[in-house]
Formats: sequence, C-alpha cells, structure tokens
Amino acid sequence: MSVIAFSSAIGPVPIECFISERHSSELDIAEIPIETGAKVTDHAVVAPKRLTLDVADSGAAATYAALVAFQETRVPFTLVTGLTVYSNLLIKRIDADRDAQFSRILRCRCDLQEVIIVSTSYAADPAGDSTGERGKAGGKKSTRAAPPSTERSGDASTADRATATQQRGDAGVTTAPANQTFLKAITGGIAR
Repeated sequence: MSVIAFSSAIGPVPIECFISERHSSELDIAEIPIETGAKVTDHAVVAPKRLTLDVADSGAAATYAALVAFQETRVPFTLVTGLTVYSNLLIKRIDADRDAQFSRILRCRCDLQEVIIVSTSYAADPAGDSTGERGKAGGKKSTRAAPPSTERSGDASTADRATATQQRGDAGVTTAPANQTFLKAITGGIAR
C-alpha cells in the first residue's frame, strides 16, 4: 500500500482546509510580424508554473498575518499537491474575502508562482583593469554585490540571515523512528 501525503501548509503556515487548486502551465511563444502581415515564430520559452489555492482557516486574523509575513520574507518553498510537487514557489498574491458568510473564518485565494533560480558567473575585466577593484565584491567598480553583513542589513530578518541564524522553515528534517511506519509517524499514531 502506498500513501501520498499532501501539504497541509503554505510554506511554514498551517492551513486547515484547501478548498480548491488551480494549476497553470504555460509556454511563451515568440511571434515576430513580417512584411506581409503574417507572424512567424522562432522560439518558445517555458513560463514559470502558477498555482492558485482557495483556502479556509478558523484562525482568520492569525493565519492571514502569518501568510502575509511569510510572503514578505520572499523565501522559496516546496508544495506537494494532488497533481505534482512544486519547488521554488513564492506567494505572489493573497486575496482575502470577508463578508457575513465568512466573518469568523479566513477564506482567501493565494496565487503562487515558481521562481527560476539561476547562478551567475563573472568574466575578466575587458578593459584590463589590474587594480582588482572591479572583481572585488562591493568595490568601487564592482559588478557584484557585497555579501550580506549585519552592518548593512536594514532589518532584523536580514541581519539574522547575514549571520546565518536559523529561520523558521530552515530547520532540518526529522525522521520517523525505525519501529513506526511513515503514516503512523505523520498522523501521530491515529492511523490504523
């Protein structure tokens, strides 16, 4: 018997009820007009994946505040859904609906978008600058940002990241004891 455990949280924020999921996969196709008025296509690019979650939670104010605070951290996270596993997601938008019917709960729509993370490389100075200032991060002629430090950080969250303080969501993974099944470990032993 196999079990698939879906996420019951958006990042580190626990959510009581996922009402619906809307998945979007798109291809950007370049179209170039030519003299006769026709459009030709020379390439296509896979756009970042998008996911819209309609959620509800009884802790309205606390859950909304936690979602907004997590959104503002801009920390990519992984989400397991019924269709696929998404990596490197960010919360792009949160729309909370409040009316007489939903006055005691949080009913909101969260738009999530995949971020494509790439690494960069640096080339030698074509001008032949031998002072070394161009290659030094944060130097006068530098094309690279200086590494984060507590002196340059604007807030406590950035200062913590600069000093490698562990954040919520950065914690290590814990494993189930050897004498328990995976399902029993994640459900607290209530599964049969």
